[in-house]
Amino acid sequence: MRWIRALGRRRLCRRVCQRALGVAALPWLLVACSTAAPADMVARTIDSHFAGELQLLRTLQLQPSEPMARWQGRYGVYLRDQATGSDFMVRLEPGEGAEALRDKVLVARAASREFVASQRAALAQLQRAGVQGDFFSLRALSPLYGSMRWSIAVFADPQALHKDADLLDEAVLRAFSEVVHLDPEPMIDIYPASLKPAYAQPLAKGYHGMVEFIRGAPETFMQAQDSGGDAHWRLGAQARPAPYIVSARQPRLRAACYAEIEAMRRHNHLFQRYRIYLEPSRSLLEAYQIPARLQAQGLRQGHTAFALLDRVQGRMVLRGIVAPDAFDAGDIHAVSGVYAYDYVFATDELRVRPLALPDGVPASP
Repeated sequence: MRWIRALGRRRLCRRVCQRALGVAALPWLLVACSTAAPADMVARTIDSHFAGELQLLRTLQLQPSEPMARWQGRYGVYLRDQATGSDFMVRLEPGEGAEALRDKVLVARAASREFVASQRAALAQLQRAGVQGDFFSLRALSPLYGSMRWSIAVFADPQALHKDADLLDEAVLRAFSEVVHLDPEPMIDIYPASLKPAYAQPLAKGYHGMVEFIRGAPETFMQAQDSGGDAHWRLGAQARPAPYIVSARQPRLRAACYAEIEAMRRHNHLFQRYRIYLEPSRSLLEAYQIPARLQAQGLRQGHTAFALLDRVQGRMVLRGIVAPDAFDAGDIHAVSGVYAYDYVFATDELRVRPLALPDGVPASP
């Protein structure tokens, strides 16, 4: 459920920020048009007032679809501050000329520099904790929640798991065992190393700017990690509770289920060494076809499931708890059993076993 809620929050943040800043990464929402007159005026203004200080990246006409009709005729002007190397944008309203543009750029540049200083302070905290390697962070005020939120993107080679090695170096894992307790509590996502070229700019700086051109499209600072869709793992100090695998209507089966989950948490390799967990995203599960393989056995790997990365007898495995795909006959709230599975990365083997109930104890009262 947490992955679903987090994805929903990020998509909502994206919509809020797009409405606020007039920026969108979706090709059907933001299109570059050949409108020479405004673009020429923008270029002349930037060259006249900010030569050597700002680089004009793009001038885009916002072409909205409903219900964004209020964007009609507006332009997004994307600039790079030569002093900080970071990008920002201003929105030019219909009829606004060079003077209005100059004033907006001055305000936006000041906000950008304040933002950069904040990101560098956050980056310094991570570096003092010992975080190293390929990562970037974003610490910003959420317009949706009105509070500071801190996201960290880490890049790792998934092939390490196929060699029965930890996904991240020991020094990085130890550093993150401290980082998870910072304020605000960071959301730490691990991305495949193959995606590093798409995030080259924030990786080079160590932080995500107010605007980055991810895969060639401008993203606002609330779109820091592409809605989480590319991430394979979430690193945190706690594993999600997964409360809906078995309902309270089946107390004995529920007790057996959550006793097994608690044992998985307590004996987890990463938890015992670093007091952290790695939970898979839907993207990771789909990459290894785990939902389809479980479904072939009549089981479901959906939001009513639990899974953690672990090391078992020297092997890196994904350990999980799932229920049958169909409800128990006669009760749509009941399940006929609960199953534990181990997916071994090195061998691509999926092992499934039913959880045993104490002798003579029925699953339902």
